Amino acid sequence: MLTGAHKPAAAHEPAGQNSEFSVGAEASRQAWSVYSGVTVAPFGALSEDGLRLRTTGGYGAFRYSGLRASGGGSELVKFRGTVSFADLLVGYHRQLGPLTLKLYAGATAARYAINPFDPEAEVQGTGVGGKAAVETWWTISDMAWSQLDVSYATLHQTYAGRLRLGWRVAPVLSAGVEAAADGNIDGRSGRIGGFLRYEWAQGEVSASGGLMTDWADVERIDARGGYATVSWLNRF
Repeated sequence: MLTGAHKPAAAHEPAGQNSEFSVGAEASRQAWSVYSGVTVAPFGALSEDGLRLRTTGGYGAFRYSGLRASGGGSELVKFRGTVSFADLLVGYHRQLGPLTLKLYAGATAARYAINPFDPEAEVQGTGVGGKAAVETWWTISDMAWSQLDVSYATLHQTYAGRLRLGWRVAPVLSAGVEAAADGNIDGRSGRIGGFLRYEWAQGEVSASGGLMTDWADVERIDARGGYATVSWLNRF
């Protein structure tokens, strides 16, 4: 199930930097995607409370199979699809002691193309809708932190969420566990795994992997298996 992308969040955003660029990729048994985004603090630094402007976009591919009516009976049809997506969001950053809170709202657009055409899939063609997102970072202690990101879009009733719990094994290196779920009107997926995150003054790089599974109404899913993600973020 391919519904969008998770943008990496940062624990510390040094003063004086008002823009950040992120890029990432993820892959599983039945889907892959690449994505990038830019976030700007137009009236101050990323470390300060205030307005945020964000644009993101990406491209991916997926595959599935399902029984479809044919000649008075049914046959198993294999489908392949592609998706391109883009968001344009306005947000606000607020620091509440150890808790970082970011709220975003705006518009999203996506194009899904499936070959051959699937009469039972609702998530097809081009559409636009509204989108809202909440990103949080909680510094639990000098050694532990948590990150929770959730989003919802009216287009295809698309949602995504990810929770991470991290421990600092070194001042710049964290390891931890993560769980995520995403979906739309055609299906949903879930995953659980682990990650490594390395950070420096201007950015971070993160990699994760684990197990995932898909459920769907229009598909015969054979998607239990592994997943892997990698992301990079740089501030300037």
